[in-house]
Amino acid sequence: MEYSYGNPEQKNAPKKKAKNGVRVGLAVLLSCVTIATVIGLFAGVLLSNRFLTDREAALPAPESVSTPTAAASVPTAQPAAQESGEQKQLAPSAGSMAESFATEGTYTRAQICEIAAPSVVGIDVKVPVTYWGQSYEGEGSGSGVILTEDGYIATCAHVVEDATSISVILNDDTSYEATLVGADKRNDIAIIKIEAENLTAAEIGDSDMLTVGEDVIAIGNPLGELRGTATSGIISALRRPVTIDKTEMELVQTDAAISPGNSGGGLFNSSGKLIGIVNAKASGNNSEGLGFAIPINNVLGQINDLLNYGYITGRAYLGVYTQNVSLRSDYGFWSANTVSCVQVADVVAGSAAETAGISVGDLILMVDDTRVTSNTVLSDIISGYNAGDTATLVLQRDGKQMEVTVTFGEYKPQS
Repeated sequence: MEYSYGNPEQKNAPKKKAKNGVRVGLAVLLSCVTIATVIGLFAGVLLSNRFLTDREAALPAPESVSTPTAAASVPTAQPAAQESGEQKQLAPSAGSMAESFATEGTYTRAQICEIAAPSVVGIDVKVPVTYWGQSYEGEGSGSGVILTEDGYIATCAHVVEDATSISVILNDDTSYEATLVGADKRNDIAIIKIEAENLTAAEIGDSDMLTVGEDVIAIGNPLGELRGTATSGIISALRRPVTIDKTEMELVQTDAAISPGNSGGGLFNSSGKLIGIVNAKASGNNSEGLGFAIPINNVLGQINDLLNYGYITGRAYLGVYTQNVSLRSDYGFWSANTVSCVQVADVVAGSAAETAGISVGDLILMVDDTRVTSNTVLSDIISGYNAGDTATLVLQRDGKQMEVTVTFGEYKPQS
């Protein structure tokens, strides 16, 4: 089964269609935002980055590589706690279909749209695109949901990824320039900010109360030009595992029509409360009515962290730049005995890695009892730890194996 965010025609794109490099599970996923894929190679990457460069080296000591240069991105906004000194804490309120019948009455679809539509916005972004050695400015579109009256908006991380500018268009056609507060690629959630007041914020529902067969309405910006479009359906399945960019997410499945540009929009229950952030759909000749949304309860903690700090607190951070290497057990060119691991290209000053004694050129072979075969694997392993946890790393240095104990630091954007 292929799962696709969908890609309508790109605006201001080169005449030849560029290949999209985003892959999901066993199939290719296309970004729901209409962004042209940025094509490039990096010699080394921070562990939170999954774009890797493969190379071969012979034992005992492969060459080291230089550290990458960060790409330009949209300016960041101050998190809420830094702006006002007060934290914002969103929490779900009761709102299952059964509860709405008992306490709030039965809302018609028109009433649900009247309640929810003003909280949904259109998002236009600009991104740098390199195609056949030429640089272009690509444009794309997605959706978002207003969380607070003073302009904090939730969307999908893939909607604003690599954006150099972000524009928000409200339900009343008012347009604002937005800044990025923070993004969490692992859960595909981002928070952006516009300078506005007295906005209509969505009321947060309780996605844990959802039942299969419950009526829902998706509201978003399909095709990047049909803002405020509402499509109706039911909850088709709960806790559906979907693998996106090699990361498995647990999503709500719905048969409400989901189109390119809907990513970041809202999925609302029969009380008009936000119970999910739309982010994916199944694609293919034999699939219809298979849309997916991130359950709001699954990401409320991350949303609150992004609102208040601009990053997800408590995540483990090692502090190295690495690259993939394939090692031959001898110097024979045709040797079939190869070992894949990662090599340290740089160590961040003051990081957990530096404290543990990890050096440039070290090969990381294992973390605790898990083999490290690629940078992606190492990143996935570290994601299973929290800041303050300890682990034993098996390294190879100058042809000899050794062990070091690492106490992970906390990931922060300035890291």
